[in-house]
Amino acid sequence: MRLSVVVPAYNEERYLEPCLRALRGQGVELELVVVDNASSDATAEIAGEYADLVVREERKGVAFARERGWRSARGEIIAFTDADTVVARDWAERILEALQGDAIAAYGPVYLSDGLWHEKLLAKYGFTAFLLLNHLLGMPHFSGQNFAVRRSALERVGGFNLQLKSAEDVDLSRRLRMLGRIRFIRDMVVYTSSRRLRKGYLRFLWHHSANYFSLLLTGKTRDFEDVR
Repeated sequence: MRLSVVVPAYNEERYLEPCLRALRGQGVELELVVVDNASSDATAEIAGEYADLVVREERKGVAFARERGWRSARGEIIAFTDADTVVARDWAERILEALQGDAIAAYGPVYLSDGLWHEKLLAKYGFTAFLLLNHLLGMPHFSGQNFAVRRSALERVGGFNLQLKSAEDVDLSRRLRMLGRIRFIRDMVVYTSSRRLRKGYLRFLWHHSANYFSLLLTGKTRDFEDVR
């Protein structure tokens, strides 16, 4: 199975290189696709040093970028991570192992690569417990930094919902669960920046909590701007 990895990037010159180095350091062959989401900095130039394909998406928004990325990729399995995220050295291997059987998608924990000690603990144990609980309840909850889907499944659900300004990852996981088995892999780990928290804990919690409960109650996300 051929694996493609899609990285959406908007003005990510500060974070992008470590992300791409980690992806190039995986022990398996993969296609690396970076989507330059109309950046005005050196994002595209940095991407060009590492990626197999750099595509530019003028419509700003992570849903547009992810959609353009997977449709431009050639792999049978499409994995997604973010430009401020560094994947573990065996990340790609874990993905391929997880999707060997009948599973149509897989996702895993998201740890913090920086930030305060209590933030790192909450991410490692609190957020992982949240993901696992939702998974056990039959409600898989993708986080954009760390999930992978079979191309055939993405095609069947029509890809990402381009009407959403955020939570396009969670919305996709809710639609995919109707098609087949989705696996939560504890060892499929990534490390992401704490910069989302720097905009304020209350804003971060309100954004994600409101979207979460809106999905539970209505099956739809709130029309919030992305906090990435």
